[in-house]
Amino acid sequence: MDQFHERALTGRTSEAVRFAVDLLDSGAPQERIITDVLARSQREVGDQWQRDEISVADEHVATGVTETALYALSPSRPDEPNLGRVVVACAEGDWHSIASHMFSEQLRAAGVTVSFLGASTPSGEVARFIERYRPDALIVTCNLPIFFSGVVSLANVAHDVGVPLLVGGRAVANSPQRASRLGSNAVAKDLNDVLATLARWRESPDEVDLAPVSLDTRVAAFESQSMDIAQAAHARLSTLFSPISRYTPRQRDRTLEDLRYIVLFMAASEYVDETSIFTEFLAWLDNVLQSRGVPRAALVLGLEALIPELHSADPEGGRLAQLGVEFLSNLG
Repeated sequence: MDQFHERALTGRTSEAVRFAVDLLDSGAPQERIITDVLARSQREVGDQWQRDEISVADEHVATGVTETALYALSPSRPDEPNLGRVVVACAEGDWHSIASHMFSEQLRAAGVTVSFLGASTPSGEVARFIERYRPDALIVTCNLPIFFSGVVSLANVAHDVGVPLLVGGRAVANSPQRASRLGSNAVAKDLNDVLATLARWRESPDEVDLAPVSLDTRVAAFESQSMDIAQAAHARLSTLFSPISRYTPRQRDRTLEDLRYIVLFMAASEYVDETSIFTEFLAWLDNVLQSRGVPRAALVLGLEALIPELHSADPEGGRLAQLGVEFLSNLG
């Protein structure tokens, strides 16, 4: 993995792809190359960015190399798939498609016919596509909880056409209850789990509940106000945290972005009634900010700057912000 990762991170595309293809030619299963080499490299890219060791541009370079390696590995898939047909898409709004692409290639190698739609395909277009081709399932990947509403949008168009939904990705794969609340008929934990589910549905299609899903309209309204709330809090934070006056325009923009993400993760927590979604995000954000020299006190003040806006826009959000202040004060 280290050899592939180092080459991907430095943009040595031909060398990285040759390394992956040589593994395949030596007999390594395609699935293992994807999970043990490409996916591990991508996780390390994310970890390095979190530690402020690489830039977003470095991330994009490495991801581009990984995408090229995936296409180079794809000829190993069977010529005549026979385990059904699926459509794979990212949650609407999610533009990070590499995990979906990896999973699509694993499914192809296992004998499933896959139509990979990529990042954030509008729900209306997904509806037209699955109505035309009638797959055995729509598989939606969701790696960040802030795209829960995008999952529900795709769940409803799939169910309207009569196609069952599997949801996978870090935000849902380990929580069947969370996936069910978002309209998923089953959780896509891993390749074998999806293959077993598809086989079961082919035998007993009537067991799948295709009822429409509705999200709390109050939370949806709160989510739609995220930027306005963040901007008001950003102005208030300028009076609470004096160092912000010395921030560069880019740093101020990043602060505004962080405040908006805090609101979006609050909404995600409220959608599925799981406070842990918000506190886990706060712990992650605290780690990212500290690696960039921003003290925890600044994040606490950011939450306090949000509270007045949240009390009027969404009282539950105000409660979460106060809980977040207490949570951060108890971190080691």
